Amino acid sequence: MYYTESMDSTIIERLTRLTNEERDILQGQQVKQGDYSASERFIVNSAKLLDGKLLDLRPHTRFVDFPEHGHDYMEFMYVYAGSISHVIGREVVTLERGDILFLNRHARHSVKRAGMEDIGINFILSNPFLQVVFPQVENNPVMSEFLTDNFENGGEARYLFFHTRDCFPIRNLMDNLIYAIVNRSEELYAGLVTLLFSYLAYYRDTLVNSLRDTSPDARLRHDVNAYLEAHYPNASLAELAGTLGYAPAYLSRRIREISGKTFLRLLQEQRIRAAEKLLRTTALGIGEIAQAVGYENQSYFYRIFSQTYGMTPHKYRKMPTA
Repeated sequence: MYYTESMDSTIIERLTRLTNEERDILQGQQVKQGDYSASERFIVNSAKLLDGKLLDLRPHTRFVDFPEHGHDYMEFMYVYAGSISHVIGREVVTLERGDILFLNRHARHSVKRAGMEDIGINFILSNPFLQVVFPQVENNPVMSEFLTDNFENGGEARYLFFHTRDCFPIRNLMDNLIYAIVNRSEELYAGLVTLLFSYLAYYRDTLVNSLRDTSPDARLRHDVNAYLEAHYPNASLAELAGTLGYAPAYLSRRIREISGKTFLRLLQEQRIRAAEKLLRTTALGIGEIAQAVGYENQSYFYRIFSQTYGMTPHKYRKMPTA
């Protein structure tokens, strides 16, 4: 099996040992969707995996075809050893050791069965973490548009596939990122991920493929997102349905089918993102911000913001920027 010389042996053991889930699979049990998602459409929930953290990694589950699923966060896989194949739409994307695949939170994919020697590492990046990193890479020609699509409620499904096996600087950086996450060196996360994004832009010849979904569902997601961005303080399903020419009940059902979320949930997320930006970029009071994004009840705003970002608006405002 392939390992880089710089990787600590205890970390190698952690990445390659059988997990409890893999032992269950080898005994004939199926992947338990409930361990990842509460959605019927199998949308993997970041809250179930991150447990309050902004960034984490998880070894890919081997010995089974992992069923089609989506995420409510941006994920990327780094293949540390062997090879792992993803199915994205009609495309089969096979990562060899050292390769990296980014999937934004609108993309759906399945993963073909991996063997004992196939070690894939899934990196889970929360939206709050990416919002901190984004200002450092907004001029990055490779990653900025990809991240922008990821943030949008109705953004298009996209992936980026990098063949980085022979790019030592990126492989070395991945070893450092893995080491930092395993050892909970949180002060290094933003810098290492920003540097990774910069390296991927600098070594742009490693970008093998990039896919953008332009399906009818993607267009509807775009229309819903554009409306929410423009009208979130006073948005309503009835107004949007009239604008798009749909019956409200039909549009409500279609929104849930393509996003896995209700219109009200999408509206709430848009309002909280707007509030987060105002906290970072203005001196407005918390009550003024709550009203500006559409919340008359300040206590309710506090509760929703804290559920989303894991801290109160006051504490979030005091966080240092990257």
